[in-house]
Amino acid sequence: MAGKALVPTKRWLAALTPGSAMRDAIAGIVLSILLVPQAMAYAQLAGLPPQMGLFAALTPPLLYFFFGTSPFVSVGPVALVSLVIGEAVGNSGLAPEVGAAIVAIEAGVLLLLLGGFGLGRLVNFISEPVLLGFTAAAAFLIAASQLPTLLGIEVARAGDLPTALQALGAGLPDLRPTTALIGAAALVALLFANRYAAAILWKIGVKPPFRLALAKSLPLLVIVAAGWAARSVDAEVPTVRSIEGGLPSPFTSFVTMADWISLLPSALAVAIIIFVTATAVAKALAGEDRSKLDTSREAVALGAANVSAALTGGYAVGASLSRSALVRDSGGRTPLASAIASLAIIAVLFLLAPMLSYLPKTALAALVISAVFGLINLREMRAVWKHDRIEGFIILAAFLATLAFGVRLGLAVGALLGLAYFLWFSSVPRVTRIGTDDGGTTFRSIERDEVELTTLPALVVRIDRSIYFANASYIEEELFKRLSRHDKVTSLVLDMSAVNDIDASGVAMLRRTVQRLKSQGIDLHFAAVHEPIAESLKSLDSNVCSFHRTVGHAVEGCGVYLQTDIAPT
Repeated sequence: MAGKALVPTKRWLAALTPGSAMRDAIAGIVLSILLVPQAMAYAQLAGLPPQMGLFAALTPPLLYFFFGTSPFVSVGPVALVSLVIGEAVGNSGLAPEVGAAIVAIEAGVLLLLLGGFGLGRLVNFISEPVLLGFTAAAAFLIAASQLPTLLGIEVARAGDLPTALQALGAGLPDLRPTTALIGAAALVALLFANRYAAAILWKIGVKPPFRLALAKSLPLLVIVAAGWAARSVDAEVPTVRSIEGGLPSPFTSFVTMADWISLLPSALAVAIIIFVTATAVAKALAGEDRSKLDTSREAVALGAANVSAALTGGYAVGASLSRSALVRDSGGRTPLASAIASLAIIAVLFLLAPMLSYLPKTALAALVISAVFGLINLREMRAVWKHDRIEGFIILAAFLATLAFGVRLGLAVGALLGLAYFLWFSSVPRVTRIGTDDGGTTFRSIERDEVELTTLPALVVRIDRSIYFANASYIEEELFKRLSRHDKVTSLVLDMSAVNDIDASGVAMLRRTVQRLKSQGIDLHFAAVHEPIAESLKSLDSNVCSFHRTVGHAVEGCGVYLQTDIAPT
């Protein structure tokens, strides 16, 4: 119901017990160890001061606690959204902090409207192949955008891979060897830790939850070690901007309406990416029971989180799969775990803010690059390719479009290709002749299953999709093609068991079909018609049409009796 998702939920308050609160507290502490360096690194990816990443992790978890429906989702800065923000604000002419806040507010309002009107199911219009290709390409773009920082090169931000590689090549003469060495060492250490740390800790006997806490603290330790190395060498290694301690100031910048309008397309892309990826994360972590996930409430929770992030000094946020999985694996049972992690961020801002300025940018770039490999899901890509080659090509097209044109146009191209394929697929449904080899108990396609056509002079045809304006004419043509292959057909039986809906164009097509059959002296028999469809077909000529519960009854109604169990005499 529209507006219902805007009402805060008390679900998580009711679910809290002393035991669950303790598990959430432990999970929140473990989460904060990973969240602090990631928040700063993703802010750098967006071209923003590092404290904006920390500010963006403060209030969103609290809003998600009161509106969200997943116990594990961790809301905060994420790589994919940060990449879009960086591309958008870099071309806006506004101060990056102001542009990022405007995009977050606009994206949040769009998500609030989407969820408030109960339109959360629109997420299903972005197909899985499109997401696979888009996110894989985004991983390459994220890595390419961070390579200059990793190598100590100052280049202009690029929104597509060819421009990014061209800028990287042009900047190579300015490479800083010491910076590149520290960044490369940090990247190798992070990749090794991500791949082997948990297994090594398990083998040496470290027990949960300390094993997971230690494994997830290694990225922070790597970055701290890189900071120590940067301070120990004589060469200049770029570090992050100094961070002012304390809580953020509220958003008070005023810009013209033209600036808000110019950033609206980017905000729409951000809203789509946030909603689609967050819903995918929530579903992936929901296990077998997804009944309590409400996509409209998820949209409202994410919308409120983004507006609050912008108003408290942050930028657009989304759901992180790695951090959400960490909450689950750490024993978290409610979104309170993420809220506790935000309290740890406050402690960092008050107690450790001056020390954060010693962290080298190259180490944060290494952290971003090490994290993007999770966006490339080769297993799912192979599964889609085996299932349907056309959808496999959609993955490739979305991948190439995103690399060539950037994330906004890439997502648009992929989404349009996915919808175009759906429309084409649904506009050419299978219309097949069916027969039986067991006396009418079952009917199967004579083309696919090599069943003999034993029902003549009654021809039985099955329509394997709902009938609507885009496929009605095609179905009509296919029906009469099938009829033209057989002489002396006196009855046409339509198996409607797979037709779940029919629109006005479909009814008009069947009305035309009835008239054509009547002129040819052929009766029309409908079989296995769903009741709503039967109501829509009441206007057809009853002198030509009749309705039957099963295909077997319809064939018998045509005067054809199928008896295979009687022995020949």
